[in-house]
Amino acid sequence: MSVEIGAVDWVAALAEIEAEIAKLQATADVIRERIARSGVSPSPSGPGGGGLRPDAFLKMSIPDATKKLLEITRVKQSTQEIIDALVKGGLPQSKYNTVYSILNRREKQIGDIINMKGDWALAEWYPNYRKGTKATKGDADNGADEKESKATA
Repeated sequence: MSVEIGAVDWVAALAEIEAEIAKLQATADVIRERIARSGVSPSPSGPGGGGLRPDAFLKMSIPDATKKLLEITRVKQSTQEIIDALVKGGLPQSKYNTVYSILNRREKQIGDIINMKGDWALAEWYPNYRKGTKATKGDADNGADEKESKATA
């Protein structure tokens, strides 16, 4: 047998490629498992290549299902888009005003979901976002201090 200088060792090259394929397959399996746990099916329907499973939001409240939807899609959604996605995920059809009111209450009471000019988003995405004309807590406290000082004077 003669060995040529610069000859390719095809057996070693094939072994290296097969090892790389095995690593990529393991990575793909981990991603499939995470997708299954998040409630998204790996079908290529919809943005990001994943459509919602029909049972993704079963036994969830509208605010909790919306939060999960926003975490999955990682993009702001209009109220109508949220309603459509929640129905695809297994929740019964709700009226626009009902969903908007529920999410608006969630924004005011808990603050984890926020409305940005008609689109709903997670507050953690926009840590510096503040509603336009609301008074801050510090302003309210200052007003109360002034009233107390006038009452004691």
